[in-house]
Order: sequence, then C-alpha cells, then structure tokens
Amino acid sequence: MQKLFSNILGAPVYEDDSLRAFNTVKDIIIDPERGDMLGIVVEIRRNMIIAPIDIVSWGDSVRVDHRDVVTEGNEILRVEEVLKREIHIPHSKVVSEDGDSLGVVFDYSIDSNSWKLNKIFVHKVFLGLIRFETRIIPAKEIVEISKGKIVVKNNLNTIKATEGKKVSAQDVAVS
Repeated sequence: MQKLFSNILGAPVYEDDSLRAFNTVKDIIIDPERGDMLGIVVEIRRNMIIAPIDIVSWGDSVRVDHRDVVTEGNEILRVEEVLKREIHIPHSKVVSEDGDSLGVVFDYSIDSNSWKLNKIFVHKVFLGLIRFETRIIPAKEIVEISKGKIVVKNNLNTIKATEGKKVSAQDVAVS
C-alpha cells in the first residue's frame, strides 16, 4: 500500500495498548542511495526517531509496541550518515541527466510493505502561485539524490507527451 508523505506528516503515534497518542510524525528519513525508509522522525530538535522494524501497524496512525522504541537518530549508523548529508526529498529540484529542469518535488509516496520510496510527484511553479506540468516519476527512474537536487533518467519525454493528449467526455464515461 502506498502512503503519501503529505498524508503521513502529523499522523499520531500510539502505543499498541493505548488509546491516546504520545507523539506525531514530523518527518521521514529516506536513504538517498537505496531509497529505503530509515526512520520516522517524531521529535526534530532532539533527533528522536522510530525505526521501521519497530512499527507494529501503519494505517491512518502509527502503532508501536511501547514508547521505548523511540531512539536518538545518532544511535542508528545509517541514519546518522544520512542526517549529516542533510538530504530532504520535498522541495528538491528535479532535473534530467541532460540537465533539463523538470520542476520541484511537492510530494512523494512510500510503499508501506517494503518501506521503499515508490514515486515522486513533481511540478513547475510560476511566480510561486501557479502550478503546471505536474509529473509522477517512479523511483526506478531516479539516478541520483543529492542535497537539494534529484537527477532522473532522460526518457521522461513520453510522460509529458501523453499528458497533453485530449480525452473526450464519452471516452471517460466508458472507462
């Protein structure tokens, strides 16, 4: 099942036997090299996270066995390395291998079964108000993720060409 980053933010975190949330999701840490989710950030200033292995269930809320699964991000080696590089997927510029600008990431999705980055949602913005050329780019098309920039394969012209295709109201009603 896919989970959108915009829907994950602010989700309550519950202990398995509790009716009251003890925290909320503030951010997600993604490994830029493999696309794996490394943890869910619950306290940004203190760098407190929950590792995916400690999550019991994940629907509209996150359930864990107990509060003690919340640990410092520095205690998990890979998380510490990623945090030092300061790589965040939202608001990163997306360019093709040729250097063509495709826009900015406004959302992304994670597969809740494999804990991997699934797709990024990209759009261009005019004057900070008008969105246009919205694209959905599968994670397998991503070549590199670095600080503030995501490089994708060049073969995305087919997505843009089919986006402008007109569809009649009759065709929509039939499908």
